[in-house]
Amino acid sequence: MLTIVYRSEAVARLPYTAMVDICLQSARNNRRLGVTGFLVEFEGVFLQVLEGEPAVVEELYARIAADRRHQRVELLLRETSSGQPNFGFWAMNFGPLDTPTFWQAVFGSPVRIEEFHRRSRDIDFVLDVLARAYMHACIVADIDPATRELVRGSIPCLTAA
Repeated sequence: MLTIVYRSEAVARLPYTAMVDICLQSARNNRRLGVTGFLVEFEGVFLQVLEGEPAVVEELYARIAADRRHQRVELLLRETSSGQPNFGFWAMNFGPLDTPTFWQAVFGSPVRIEEFHRRSRDIDFVLDVLARAYMHACIVADIDPATRELVRGSIPCLTAA
């Protein structure tokens, strides 16, 4: 299994409904490809993890990096392992981070965009944000993340906020 974590910035901010549409289309595609992952966005900065067969994940990442809706795409982690995916419940899910309630609930305090921009290049911070957002999404969806092996690659049911 190959895990890729990257950071990018939106060329133009998209409305929440457009982000949901992209997530659902990506989830369908990823499920077909056997890829799992999670995406978070905060003020136009994206952090994403992709997990799956190396050739498939490499090709998917190359397509994402070439997508003109992104700029300053930075590969933060490329790791091969023989284990199970850490973000395996969903084929793709999306966590918007621009609500103070998320930061308060998950981190105990809000974060300023300047701090997020600075720290979003630190792989330890990025993995922590992705893991906490993933766990938060599991809790909100009333899902036990430990069962990810049983329901790997689900497509989320998202509604507009």
